[in-house]
Order: sequence, then structure tokens, then C-alpha cells
Amino acid sequence: MESWERYTVCAFCDGGCAVKATMQDGRMRLEPADPALPAICPKTRMIDEYRLHPDRVTRPLKNVGTRGEPMWEPISWDQALDEIADRLKRVISQYGPTSVAFCETPLNHGFGGITRRLMNRIGTPNYTAPTQLCMGNTAQVHRAVYGWLAVSNWNAADVIVYFGQNRGPELWPAEFCKLKAALARGAKLIVVDPRATATTALADYHLRIRYGTDAALALGWLNVIVEEELYDRDFVASNCIGFDELRERVREYPPETVAEICGISADAIRETARVYAGAEAAIIPWGATCDMQSNSTSVLQAQCIMRAICGYLNVSETVFGPALGGASVSVLADHASLGREARDAQLGADAHPLLTFRAAELYDAANERAGIPYVPDIMAESVACVPPALFAAMRGEGPYPVKATFAVANNTVMSYAGQQGIVEGFLNQDLVVVFDHWITPTAQLADYVLPGDMWAERDALRPQYDVAPLFTACQQLVEPVGECKDWYFVVKGLADRLGFGDSFPWADRYELFDYQLAELGSSWEKACEVAPKPVMRKAVCLGSFVTPSGKVELASSVLATLGFDPLPAYIEPADPGADGGDFPYVAFAGSRDAATYNTNLHQIQSLRKTLPEPLAFVNPTDAEREGVAEGDWCVVESAYGSVQLMAHLDDAQPEGTVRIPHGWWKPEQPAGIAAGLGKAMLHNDGMLFPDEDWNLDPAQGLPNLRGGIHVRFARV
Repeated sequence: MESWERYTVCAFCDGGCAVKATMQDGRMRLEPADPALPAICPKTRMIDEYRLHPDRVTRPLKNVGTRGEPMWEPISWDQALDEIADRLKRVISQYGPTSVAFCETPLNHGFGGITRRLMNRIGTPNYTAPTQLCMGNTAQVHRAVYGWLAVSNWNAADVIVYFGQNRGPELWPAEFCKLKAALARGAKLIVVDPRATATTALADYHLRIRYGTDAALALGWLNVIVEEELYDRDFVASNCIGFDELRERVREYPPETVAEICGISADAIRETARVYAGAEAAIIPWGATCDMQSNSTSVLQAQCIMRAICGYLNVSETVFGPALGGASVSVLADHASLGREARDAQLGADAHPLLTFRAAELYDAANERAGIPYVPDIMAESVACVPPALFAAMRGEGPYPVKATFAVANNTVMSYAGQQGIVEGFLNQDLVVVFDHWITPTAQLADYVLPGDMWAERDALRPQYDVAPLFTACQQLVEPVGECKDWYFVVKGLADRLGFGDSFPWADRYELFDYQLAELGSSWEKACEVAPKPVMRKAVCLGSFVTPSGKVELASSVLATLGFDPLPAYIEPADPGADGGDFPYVAFAGSRDAATYNTNLHQIQSLRKTLPEPLAFVNPTDAEREGVAEGDWCVVESAYGSVQLMAHLDDAQPEGTVRIPHGWWKPEQPAGIAAGLGKAMLHNDGMLFPDEDWNLDPAQGLPNLRGGIHVRFARV
């Protein structure tokens, strides 16, 4: 019987648990790849339940019905790619190459950079990914301060600061293991979270701030650190610029002022600031809470400043910088090949430029000094368009039309704010192509749905995002179901048909992987032999800062050049629709459930039975006031839209607030616009939150979902 040992990474969520698979006597066993980090959750073992699900798309499908009311006809791959290429050519001929857009999640399909290479050959800069609301935007704020994303060194940490994270055996289990190990060593844990959670129960300090006031708290901490001279003077003098300006700014945020804003005590602010600054090796691990606020740039920048002035950079928070050796995601994308006219036409770059080509070009001189010959694209959001501007152009409300959209391993309709307008944009397209496993709400608006392989069915070369200087082989465990293909097969097929075949000379993914590894003296076969160990690139910028000044920029020259405040500040979130007082509760959206992964996994019955309905978490006092009982179906309504959710009464939920889940739809419900896209138009949080300019972080263009938008709720 077949016998083997392989290594891969589970992608049933974005926690990235490394998996060892062993085949013996015809049975496959899954376990953690690293015995010292025993982190895989039960989802990992549901490979067959997922891949063999009867609703999975396993053949290319063509919509022979109407947009939004699909009738699916199975077709061959050749017919699908031929027709898609022909229709794409017609769109480009009529509207120009910038009328083409891609919305992608590389983590879900395993090929970072290759989509951008295709787009750059087409001549369009209009790319977005959900990482605009989730680490990708964090990376660009880090870049404005350090020149690259800082990565926490858990093995060194003696103080950990969490902003809103709740980790557990099924919520980023690898990090949960690291957290437990750090606490066992005696590390202190500070958790900033309005709710009481399993993680706050582990904390030495739990700061229950008011939703959306994270930036004010961080500025209050900086006030204490600077005024009490708790910072690392030598590091600041040698490596930082802008400290005098920072000192003046943080004087505006004494603990008493911040305590009033956040709803906690000034003494708690002082004490926790001293604990952080007094550590030997503190970390502030990434968490999405700060990525979805109108003050996102400020809170992330303030965190960056704390790390820097307290001397933790390249001690417990590593800034690798762009690397050399091998064709990384950024090298493969070849962003330098996109013409000036196309770059200048990137949607949203005029108003919200921090995540666009307009900002990326401000690092060109720094990259040249560091000997970096490519355009770095950190977490797929260094050179992306701004989603609200893209969706407006799809509706015909932009500076030019977008008429062909590809949703690649990404349920675009449900992944952003302003869902109603996104649907309108998709309905206005001449061509919609979806690469996915399911007939998602986005796929229900498509002309073609192409069946992708899933993580256990593919060989892949990680990472799919440019951050750390390495490559890792992830090996296929089972054969793809039906006619499911990998994403490179699709890109190569389209490139050949569009006349760009010379830019994609690799016949298949293995030739591509060999090309990516060749400069390092490795190959796909060799990378598999050493797996799970990585093949290392050259971290030539480690210990330096690839910013315009070559220093840590406490006052960011990039933000200043783009026309924004170079220093962090707190501005109370606005909600003009709630001015009349008819919406008394503050909404917190985007919370993650252990049974799902964003909009995915609702099909899986073993998970669905643990969470059969979408829940709104409300405080019992608020529920009594509104006449709502446990399990009642409620309408939760903002001035911009409404959803229906089942009430769950929860003492941990602060009074005056409502916690809204993200990504809810019901795959078992009828498809199509008339039926509400499988109830996505009834349950998903994107229906409640606007993507209008006033609700966006000014520099980044991401929407405020976490404190500031007001709602009301009542029984259905």
C-alpha cells in the first residue's frame, strides 16, 4: 500500500497551522508539523467533508440565464477560457485596460503575485484584496514608520499587548500555543477589549475601553512613556526622527483626558504604559480590530511608535525589510512593468493613497539605496486600488468605467462595507468571472464560475504574501475533485489567449516554482525534501529601515507628502445618520466565529450545527429595554441598511452596544437576486455600514466597522 510523509499548511482559516500528513496502510493521519507547537484545530481533519461536499463546484460553469438569476451549464475548460478571453478582449477594446479589475485572496488559492503579473500585462492597476481590512493595511502603516511590517518574536516576549484579539484552540491555535507558552514563562498580558473573553480571562490587565477608542488609548500610553522618560533614549537618538514633534503631540493626550474618552481610569492607563515600557522584550501582535476603524492609521502608527521608542525593534519585533534571492511574490508580479498612465489612473489614489502606487513610489529612492531592484508589495496592499472607489466605478460613478471583474478565491460581494452598492456594481458588469469552490453570493452574479482546487489538493509555494524572507513547500495530500484546477492553470490559459504567453513561460506550477527557487540553488523537489524547513532568502535590510529618511519616522514623511497629518491623533468617529438619536446602540462588526472563516464554511454541517444561525450579541439590560428575549429574531438597523439576526443575551457585551457577526449567508437557501443571494442581503454585516468618504480612514480608505456607527434593534 501507498506510504508517504508530507507537510503543508491548513487554509481552512488564516491562522496558518503547519500540518504533517502521514499515509500508512491506506489511511492518512494529520498532526502538527512541529511537536513543540501542537497547533491544529479540528477543522484541519474535515478535508473530505469539505472537498467531497455535494454542493462543491467541480466543473466550469457558464451562466445561460441572466445576471443575478443564474442558470448554470457545465462546459469544458477550453470553452470557458476561450470565451472569457474573447469577452475580456471586447471589454478592453471598448473601455480600455483600466476597465478590468481583480478582487483576490492569494492565501485561498496559493499563488501570490501571479495575478498582478497578468494585470500588469493587461495594463490595469485596479486590484484589491480583503487584506485591505486585515493586515495588508497594517503593513502599509508599519512601512510608513519602519519601511516594512514588524513581526512579533513570541519566544522573546515578556509583555504582550492585545488589541481585541481573542485566541483559542480554534481561533488561531498556533498563536494561542505561543501565548500559553509565554504566559507559562511569566510574561505579562495586557488585553484591550470592551468585552470579557476567554483571552481577557488570562490577562494581567484587562482594559475595557469604549469601542473605537483604541487610538486614544495608545496616545495616552505614549504620553506616559514620553513624559515620564520611559523610552530608550539611545535608540531614539540613533535611529528615529520626529521625536520633538511627537512629544508635542502626545502632550495633548494626558491620561485624564484619555480616560474620559475611553471610559477607563487614568491610573490604569499609567500603570499599563509603565508595564509595557519597562519590559525587556514587549510585543504588540497583529490583530484585525485596529484595521477596521476610522482612526486605523493613527492607532497603528501609535503602536509602531511605542515599539520603536521603547527599543523593541529587532529585539522582540523584527523588521525584516525587503529581501533578495529568488522570485518572491513582489518579484513575480513585476509591478515596474505597469506604465505610468495606468498607475496614475488607479482608482481611489487621489483621495486615499496610502495603499496605492502613489504612496509606494515614495519609497523608490530608499529601495534603490538598499539595493532592492523590484517594487515591494507587502501583504498584497502596497499598490492596490481603494475598494469604495472601485465599486463606484463598477456602478458607473467613477472617473472611468470598470466593466470586467474577476473574483478570485474571494467572496467579494460580502467582504467590504456598502454591500448594496457592491451588488449594484456587479450587476453593471459586462463580464464577471469567479474562481471558487461554491456558488457564493458573488458567484450568483457571475457569467462563469471556475472550479478551484482546495489547500489539501494542491502543491503550493508559500508565502503567498511578501513579508518574511523565505519560501516553504506545501505538499498535496489528495487529488483534486472532478475538474478542479489550480489558479496558475487559469492565469496561464488566459495569458496565452490574450497574447501575453511570453510573460508566462512556465508550462505548469512546478516550472513556476523551480523558477522562483532557482536563484537560491533550490527547486521544488529540493524544497520538498527539506520541508517543513524553509528555503531562506537574503534578509539584506534586517536591522535597517527602508523609509525615505533611512530612519524610524515617528513623524511620517510619507503621510506628510500625501497630505495627511504625519503624527497620530484621535478623532471621534462620526455617524451623521444617527444625529437624531433614533439609533442608540454602537455596533461592533466583523467579529469572528470559531465555526466559520469569514464567509466560508457555512456549508459544512459538522460546523454549522454548532452555530446554525447568525447571532447578535446584546447586553441583557439592553435586551430587556427593547423587549427582546434570548433566541428572538431581531432587525438590527442603521441609517444605511439593516440585517436580521438572532438575539443572544450576553453579560460580556457592554451596555449600549451590539456585536454583529461577519460573513453570514445561508448556502442552503435559494440563489439569485430575487432570493437575496442566499440570504446574504439579509444577514451579512456589510449591509449595515456605508463606504462613503466620511466613514473611511482618510489615508487608507478602509471603512469604520468597529465603533462609531449606531444601530437600533427590535424583534421581527
